[in-house]
Amino acid sequence: MILGRALRIGLYGALGWLGLYGFAFPLFGYLSYIGVLLFPLVVVIEVVGAVLALTKRGRWAWVYLLGNIGVLTMTLVLLGVVLVGVSVHWQPDTQVTAPLYLALTSLGLVVGVAVGTRMQRPAP
Repeated sequence: MILGRALRIGLYGALGWLGLYGFAFPLFGYLSYIGVLLFPLVVVIEVVGAVLALTKRGRWAWVYLLGNIGVLTMTLVLLGVVLVGVSVHWQPDTQVTAPLYLALTSLGLVVGVAVGTRMQRPAP
């Protein structure tokens, strides 16, 4: 019982940490120093989401899990696209790719949250 709870807290924390940094890179990449002002808000939202996910194991847990998974999925997909593009000698233009990166990771977050709110079964 205690081991399962500790494992769940650890996994939720690790996923939240990865999701936080998956969102921080495009935030700082596009907004530069203004991202420093917004990052504490993002951290507070992440911590509140983790607390709600761990205490109210229904839809809040699904929203937290799938929102972070959406951010990480979009980050990995975009990383793959950039790596394939660089391998064929494409040089990404940061004036175009920085806002696109932030927009697509935000889209992954929104899609994950939207799918999480529709989940009916209990969260893992």
